[in-house]
Amino acid sequence: MALWGEKEEKKTANEEGATTITCAELLARFLQHKGVEHLFGIPGAAILPFYDAVREQGAIRSINVRHEQMAAFMADGYYRATGKMAVCAATSGPGATNFLTGLYGAYGDATPMLAITGQVPVALIGKDAFQEAPIVEMAKPVTKAAYLVDQAFEMPFIIKEAWNKATTGKRGPVLLDLPLDVQKTVLSIDLEKWLNDEEDIPSAPPVEPQAVQSALSMIRQAQKPVIMVGGGVNLSNAHQELRELAELLNVPVVATLMGKDCFPNDHALYAGMVGTICNSPYGNKTLLESDLVINLGGRFSDRTTGNLSLFTKERRFIQVNIDSEGFNKSVQADLNIHADVKNFMTELVKEIKQGTGDQGTSFKWKIKERAEEKQAYARRTDFDMYPMKPQRAIAELRKYLDRDAVVTHDCGISQILSSQIFEAYEPKSYLITGRAGNMGWGLGAAMAAKLAYPEKQCVNLLGDGSLGMSIGDLATAAKHNIPIVVFLLNNSLLGLIRQQQNMFFDKRWISTDLQYCNNGDYRGIDFVTVAKGFGLGAEQVQDPNKIGEALDRAFTSGRPYLIELLVDPQAMCSVSTDGTIGGVQEVF
Repeated sequence: MALWGEKEEKKTANEEGATTITCAELLARFLQHKGVEHLFGIPGAAILPFYDAVREQGAIRSINVRHEQMAAFMADGYYRATGKMAVCAATSGPGATNFLTGLYGAYGDATPMLAITGQVPVALIGKDAFQEAPIVEMAKPVTKAAYLVDQAFEMPFIIKEAWNKATTGKRGPVLLDLPLDVQKTVLSIDLEKWLNDEEDIPSAPPVEPQAVQSALSMIRQAQKPVIMVGGGVNLSNAHQELRELAELLNVPVVATLMGKDCFPNDHALYAGMVGTICNSPYGNKTLLESDLVINLGGRFSDRTTGNLSLFTKERRFIQVNIDSEGFNKSVQADLNIHADVKNFMTELVKEIKQGTGDQGTSFKWKIKERAEEKQAYARRTDFDMYPMKPQRAIAELRKYLDRDAVVTHDCGISQILSSQIFEAYEPKSYLITGRAGNMGWGLGAAMAAKLAYPEKQCVNLLGDGSLGMSIGDLATAAKHNIPIVVFLLNNSLLGLIRQQQNMFFDKRWISTDLQYCNNGDYRGIDFVTVAKGFGLGAEQVQDPNKIGEALDRAFTSGRPYLIELLVDPQAMCSVSTDGTIGGVQEVF
């Protein structure tokens, strides 16, 4: 049954002239039919029939991890890097509950994934059986839908419904909880017909012509319109449409954290990021000079807007999003447009081209002069000191990476400094957990991206606090020979929280130091030795001028590799001190 979410009453599967197949085998065949290439997870007794079906079917590669949370992170990261669905699986009880943080991260950023959990036999549910957990009830707040399949005959319908829910509309994770006996139950079904029958998939809301006309009218009335890019551009693969619209209007583009890689950061129209934390000085300045903000696929998060009194002052707003429930939650837009952002931009561009031609000539932005002005607002990275500044380390990383390299992040000062300094050039190359801010996420995302794109450089940029939460899964990279690079900024601190203690708690430090005496070295974990113990290549770098050489060794090693960089524990990131996007204090 569907425990929550909409579900229509449907007839049982047609058994005449059909193939006999277990529910577990049916699910494995469906996933193969949908093009799923990877299964991330850990097998346990309650999920073994499904794992066995995957093995016998032979088309899906199973990647076993060291913690179920990492499996969810990998499925999440795989979709963000590729736009293709991946699946994670775990056993019942603690295996299933370990998915919750990963589901929360995917749900917060509208990332589709299918999480499959084993469950105790139907007759034991509710009887406090060994490793029984009410995972469907627990997962409800952080999934788009969650199903306990307690009747085998419903399996064919629920599988397709779950897939469609995850991948249509505002996307998100869906959980299937499969009792052990249901997985083993044999169905009689016309398999080929069932696989190839097209379901009634909900279509994206239509782009209303009046909405396009209203938006165009507001744009034409504006003197300094700006495009603000959200993560919905990535989710709808609307990068080309975005670039065409921006160049046609000839107006500046600013990015939210989730939209950073949607528009080339070295493009003449790109101003930078907007926000109180993940920001750039010129991005914030550009938004505050605008009189119209066109939010494409973003949600006006609190870290983007800051205090609304300044963010909304003397400007109008258009918000385009496939999720109408997000309208007016924070910013009261003058025009809300419920549509897929790709379809909307297609129609808007078409309307502009059919109208008065070059719409940008009437705006007051001095585009040619802005490139030089932007450079004057760039944050400093040319530090030459010991310990090295993390800003310098991040700048060196960007210098030596390919243009299409995939860089993944966790949460903390490493993420914030990267967002403020690192330039992203290609779509889906800057992977980040936005709303949830999961520490430990980036390692899984980097491994997933590398599995999808063996030819690309894939780097997890993170701090030592984050690596402490995912370090066991360095073994996953080693076991499956996933040659990522772990670029570790080690300040022996929970750096962002220490900065907050310094700024807002009068330097009253508690539990933010991670160092301790280890064989005469007072830095704590010996990450290089630990990484080598897992089977990775590893080295420590203290001179920023040696980072390029270390990266070259890492990428040519043909194996996963950790580069530990000893960075200044006093380094800080530039954040707002008054809660507004105009109150960012420049520090380093």
